[in-house]
Amino acid sequence: MTAVIRRCFLASAVLGFGVLAGGVAPARNVALLIAVGRFANPILDRNNQLLGTAADIEATQKALGHWGFDSSEVLVITDRDATHDRILAEISALEQRSAPGDTVLIYYSGHGTSANDEDNLYDLPYATGAWIPYDFDPDNLSSQQRSLIIGRRDLVPRLKRLDAGGRRVVVVSDSCFSGQVVRRLGQTHSHTRYLPIAKRDLGIARSSDNAGSNAPSARPPPPPYPYQHVILLSGASDSESGIDISSQSDLRLYPTVDGKFHGAFTDAFLRLLDGQLVSGTFTYAQGRDAMSSFLEHRNLPQHPQLLPAIAEDPQDIGSSAFLGAMHGAAPAGAAAPARVAAAAAAAGVVGAAGSAASAAPAKVTVQVKLEGVSASLRASIAALGGVAVVDHDADLTVRENGTQAQLLGPAGDPILSTTSADPKLIQRIAAQAWVRRVVPAGSDALGLRAETDPGSRGNTFVQCESFVFEVRVKKTAYLMLLDLDPEGGLTVLYPTKSSEGQMIASGSARAIPGADPKDHILVTAPFGADQVSVIAFEQPQDFLADLYGAQRFEINSSRADVLARGLAHLKGAVSTQQVVVNTYAGNGKDRC
Repeated sequence: MTAVIRRCFLASAVLGFGVLAGGVAPARNVALLIAVGRFANPILDRNNQLLGTAADIEATQKALGHWGFDSSEVLVITDRDATHDRILAEISALEQRSAPGDTVLIYYSGHGTSANDEDNLYDLPYATGAWIPYDFDPDNLSSQQRSLIIGRRDLVPRLKRLDAGGRRVVVVSDSCFSGQVVRRLGQTHSHTRYLPIAKRDLGIARSSDNAGSNAPSARPPPPPYPYQHVILLSGASDSESGIDISSQSDLRLYPTVDGKFHGAFTDAFLRLLDGQLVSGTFTYAQGRDAMSSFLEHRNLPQHPQLLPAIAEDPQDIGSSAFLGAMHGAAPAGAAAPARVAAAAAAAGVVGAAGSAASAAPAKVTVQVKLEGVSASLRASIAALGGVAVVDHDADLTVRENGTQAQLLGPAGDPILSTTSADPKLIQRIAAQAWVRRVVPAGSDALGLRAETDPGSRGNTFVQCESFVFEVRVKKTAYLMLLDLDPEGGLTVLYPTKSSEGQMIASGSARAIPGADPKDHILVTAPFGADQVSVIAFEQPQDFLADLYGAQRFEINSSRADVLARGLAHLKGAVSTQQVVVNTYAGNGKDRC
């Protein structure tokens, strides 16, 4: 890897993730659904009203009825009832409404804000977010802080009590959370669930976690995950805002599940609950991946995040069966195979087995959309093997403006910014087609999960931040990480030496390149997007020894031939996951 590599808070959608101490099965499913689209303050209400929250809450309530939630156990509070004190009181009351072993679901639809957005340097605790209640008071800093529902101050203590009391806690949040919103650069969407409020220097550079750092904009690491039996699913990462589909023009571009206004994340979540994205039973990690892929292929720049991250999930609750599977409810996906196939094929979503969803044909070409591209460049791209030029549902977009060109991912994330004549542009597209052809799709036989750590970053990092890959397998396996960098070069990131070619034990997380901070990957220029293929092999593969050394190579090289032949003759079961790492330049100093 090149050295690079708006509704949002805590959140999750997770039920039935293992048996608590004593083996007590959950007796009931209890839910609190919160939606805030209107505000008591008339100016706030006029300028920041959300039109999708009412349909969000109505559709979610209806969908939960098919997942083992009795209507008498679902409490809904909206708008004028969803005040600061009422929301916190009802979260606290979940202790009395439930018993040890019960599943407790908390869903929030509305505006969010954060300390981490460089456009909103409000004095919130670092690495937290805030929900905006109906009675939010924007008059001054003191009233704002008092009336916000702040994650670390207000929600974490209450969730900890539910967790310690033996409840299985589920939090789903369709709100904007945090981060520097790097993916918002150039975003054209006018409706987000991010609410800018009064600004004040947060002083991230002054943070004790970041003291003395030369980093131009590196964020301090998030605090440790504070729960044992809480899974959080947020509508976006800590560097993104959430989108509200709230106009007729929005609906024409992004038709929702029922034709009504919705938050983009909630629309994906409803489709997941309805069985349109994944067929049969599936895990929370697979559900998150399916929603993320659906949103990405709609060119919506937000990626749902699942917490705890692999590194902080010793019980691997993220790999447990999604809603209802342990409560006797029929899997939603089993009821709608035709819709599953259609939605999955359109969005490029994988099924529960880790390959194409049932009946959905696997894509054999890289689909490229061209915007303002000259005839000569169009001809060069169309001539590439394994590449198809399309008008929509593209894997890549090439945008030309004069002598400048950009290669973009499905959600508009920049992969490569260069000149139209730069051969690296063609090389990068050809290399992605080569990877799609050569890297096997695999199955879920080995139970592979892979992501970057810190997990809340959404695989998005800013200059001078550092990260590692965290990998877990359910069955012992051998690993390989293959990086496709922004300029079309390939590098085997792991294994790079014989000692790394050993079997990975099942169950435990493995940090790659290593857990020691000195082994972490530092984000430096050039910036863009790396596509990392994480491959788990049931049996050792002799060809990997010929690729040791972390040497960068191109698809027409002898090393590429060795890799292609080896992957074409694999022994035993194989599982594969693609991780796209987005990197951006920071603000401030040029060097880390």
